[in-house]
Amino acid sequence: MIIMYNVLLVDDEQLDLEVLQRFMPWGMLDMTIVGRANSGFAAMKVLQEHKVDVLITDIKMPIMTGLELAEQARSLAPELKIIFISGHDEFQFAQKAIKMNASSYILKPVDDQELLNTLQLVKEQLNYERERQKKESQIEESIPLLQNEMLLQWLKGAIDFQKLDFLYDGRRIRQQVGQGSVGIIEIDDRAWKLKQFSDDQKSYVIEHVLRLVTDFIHMHRLGFFCNTDDDKIVLVLSGEDIDPVTLMQSLVDHVRTHSSQTITVGLGSPVSDIQDMPSSYRQAGDALATKMFLGKCRVITLESTEREIVKSTSDLEQIMEVMLAATANYELVRIYDCLEQLFNLVHSLKEKLTVYNFALYVISKIDFFLRSLNANFYDLLSIELNSLNALYEFETIDDIKAWLRRRLFEVSEHLHLKKKNPNRKLIGEIEQYVAEQLENSLQLRDVAKQFGFSPNYLGYVFKEATNESFGDFVTRKRMERAKELLHDPKIKIYEAANRVGYQNLTLFSRHFKMTCGLAPVDYRKQS
Repeated sequence: MIIMYNVLLVDDEQLDLEVLQRFMPWGMLDMTIVGRANSGFAAMKVLQEHKVDVLITDIKMPIMTGLELAEQARSLAPELKIIFISGHDEFQFAQKAIKMNASSYILKPVDDQELLNTLQLVKEQLNYERERQKKESQIEESIPLLQNEMLLQWLKGAIDFQKLDFLYDGRRIRQQVGQGSVGIIEIDDRAWKLKQFSDDQKSYVIEHVLRLVTDFIHMHRLGFFCNTDDDKIVLVLSGEDIDPVTLMQSLVDHVRTHSSQTITVGLGSPVSDIQDMPSSYRQAGDALATKMFLGKCRVITLESTEREIVKSTSDLEQIMEVMLAATANYELVRIYDCLEQLFNLVHSLKEKLTVYNFALYVISKIDFFLRSLNANFYDLLSIELNSLNALYEFETIDDIKAWLRRRLFEVSEHLHLKKKNPNRKLIGEIEQYVAEQLENSLQLRDVAKQFGFSPNYLGYVFKEATNESFGDFVTRKRMERAKELLHDPKIKIYEAANRVGYQNLTLFSRHFKMTCGLAPVDYRKQS
């Protein structure tokens, strides 16, 4: 994008103003005349109403000289570039111009080339200063992000404290944090409560909760904090007289009161020295991981958990990592083995964890993992969130385990096929388009045009990817939709035919019987 600089021309001689404006290639210099003035007072009015980058002024003017104008203009805009023009070759004028750090001092009659060269230098100077300001602004904006990342890396043990202390110089993190502990704050039920929302709505809800948390931290001056990539907040609590459990419970209650979402806080043990905070951070992470066992919308400390639960949680996380890697690599035997290990943990925990909640936890972990691969658990398997209610209808652990195994195998196969077939994304978009257009004409040539391919090529790609011709796929999808419609006695058979793209009832009946083995009227009676 071209940046245009604003120029103000000032001279008490109208002819000189006309010459200045007409005989300089302002557009080529990326400059535009924002105003012309024939006195210092008129020029000051323009300067007050417009942003001016370059002031070109005659020195010898009545009442307010060009030098006086320049002094007042600089008080309004310190970065203003000034070019003086004078009909007098007097040293005193040039000396004052030099003291004011003017860009140039040009004698009348003005030499066009001299003024052009001066303006080109001024433009380069303006470009340099603007670029420098841009970089300074970027650096200024990046400091909080860098502090956020460095604080998190220090707590994880990836960098030493001296680097962090240096970055916070000016606020001196060492002076503000002595005795204290670390809390990790997590939003509850994100996978379930926000599933039906749009991406914008999800972002709004999450931002609202995070703002409630950070405002509370600032208001009560609780300490330093940073954000993680998965929308957690890590808080370094400081102060000798504070009760971290009570404070964090107040935060939990505050969010519950002002939002539809809730939060859970994992809290590490207090430490006496700031350099021991990373150990408190690790404890906070272990405590938060037991939320699955102990419940949400609360503060969890290691003191409130049982050693058996902490160990089981650690084992569970390791098994989950192996199982997710196996899912991504189409290792079905390893998936099977990992599920067996996971459900052995469930057996050992007995009443500490319901199997149903455990299954939902596993699904949430799988969904989070798939999102890192630009996939989605529900879309991948074409299931709705309420389909998970089926878990509560199973009567044994083995039933739930078998259901999860099938789902994981399906996910793994989808990912495997996606790797093998680079056209899978295109096929998915075509299938979605067909599902939305069943009432309309769905000729291959029309769909090919919609997606920017030739009919022959699209037909070939579709058959290669699905082992089904495009026409057979459309017919099958129409018949599947027709069967759903025929379950509703209020919908007449010809209305069902129209809704799936058939204007000819005889043709619809023939296709329906070929696909389903029954005529539409007989299928309805049987249903």
